[in-house]
Amino acid sequence: MELKSEFIFIVCQAGAEPALKKEIAKSYPHLRFAFSRPGYVTFKNVDGSVPFDFILHSVFARAYGVSFGPLAEAELPRVLDMAETLRAQDPTRKIHLQAWERDLHIPGEEPLGFVPGALLGSVEAQLRKQAKSEALFEPAGHPQDGDAVIQLIALDPGKFGYGLFTYSTAHSPYPGGRPPLKLPNEAPSRAFLKLENSILWSGAPLRKGDLAVEIGSSPGGASYAMLQRGLNVIGIDPGAMDRVVLKHPNFKHIQRSVAHTPREDLPESIQWLILDMNVEPNVSLYAVDRLVSRMKDSLLGVLLTVKLNQWKFADEIPYFMSYVKAMGMIKVKATQLAYNRQEIMIYGLTRKGMTR
Repeated sequence: MELKSEFIFIVCQAGAEPALKKEIAKSYPHLRFAFSRPGYVTFKNVDGSVPFDFILHSVFARAYGVSFGPLAEAELPRVLDMAETLRAQDPTRKIHLQAWERDLHIPGEEPLGFVPGALLGSVEAQLRKQAKSEALFEPAGHPQDGDAVIQLIALDPGKFGYGLFTYSTAHSPYPGGRPPLKLPNEAPSRAFLKLENSILWSGAPLRKGDLAVEIGSSPGGASYAMLQRGLNVIGIDPGAMDRVVLKHPNFKHIQRSVAHTPREDLPESIQWLILDMNVEPNVSLYAVDRLVSRMKDSLLGVLLTVKLNQWKFADEIPYFMSYVKAMGMIKVKATQLAYNRQEIMIYGLTRKGMTR
């Protein structure tokens, strides 16, 4: 089997395909759109075959790799052929198999009775069982730098896409870029998942005892996640907070809008600023800027959920990132997380945060 292809696949949130295509067209003019399903898009490289270690810089790409085209269920042994070819080329190289399904729904909007992974079924287990050598695939787990990672993506009933990439920190270690987070029964909202996802993605060095101020905290999902990590949290929101958060000794609620919250009402030393306001980006970022300007001596970083109330706001993401950088952040990056809806996460670290 010749392991060479001119195509790449990109996985994104269902509904974000137009924004992704526009982003790729602007940043990578040599990549031409080829095929699309909700949450899954392929492009052809007009310059020729694509190396397995290529790096893609994209806000909307959650996972990506070299694409080897579609597969019907009867053609799944091609995945084993790929693995055998990789093993023949380098017997010492570790090979991982990641099998998963594309996003079928916007996160948090799955219909009643939806079963994640139903499209995939037991395909991964069957392939591992059919492998001629038990050592062909590594056990399920995070790949390491230089490992080969074979991707099998369930697209529709009986239809799959498959591909390959060489793992590096430019890739998510999780199948499809979706960490297997679970929402605790007592968590007030899905914001718990978004906050946990943002920490995994960013590597933000939050520590027990840090003080975080959350703008737009109601009903308390993200605040609950931080409290569980041992942080002290001040939530600013005119809305009500869930009782599980309010009763926590390390939580304080300022029940008014951030616009009516003077900086003097907050402690002198604040390490983290968290944002999740359901308003347009310019409004939410201004609210952050207003507080950050008075926190520079102690602030380590920001985790900002920025709503793309209209997809046209995606064109302004470079401006949003430069705006955050102008707040005093040395390191700034953005992505659409697996647990985001029509929104992105912007992460920024101050110089003090970079040295933690």
